[in-house]
Amino acid sequence: ERVYLIRRGAVRLSRVYESGEEITVALLRENSLFGVLSLHTGHRSDRFYHSIAFTRVEMITAPANSVLRAIEEDASVGLLLLQGLSSRILQTETMIETLTHRDMSSRLVSFLMVLCRDFGVASEKGITIDLRLS
Repeated sequence: ERVYLIRRGAVRLSRVYESGEEITVALLRENSLFGVLSLHTGHRSDRFYHSIAFTRVEMITAPANSVLRAIEEDASVGLLLLQGLSSRILQTETMIETLTHRDMSSRLVSFLMVLCRDFGVASEKGITIDLRLS
């Protein structure tokens, strides 16, 4: 019923399936959106997600109906939302490409490269990915 915008920090978005297995569906960073399914359905979705902060997080949240009104009143709001969703689609496509049609070591290297790009902090010693992942 709400839309969330991460202003600062990193969040893991996951789903728990009927089997009890929890699958990470997205690793989100600054200026990422989630909760946008409620814009499509107009109400609470039957898809339940968990969000876990990896770092200190600042978010902006708004009811889905308020976001829809803002889009109707100002096309630039819709454009910003479209840009955010496009970014999520590109991230998802990159992750799919990373995880398919490769051996395990190649997938790990590709995944680390994605993490370096999206969450890495450069220093004299290299790039640090300051996230607790398992």
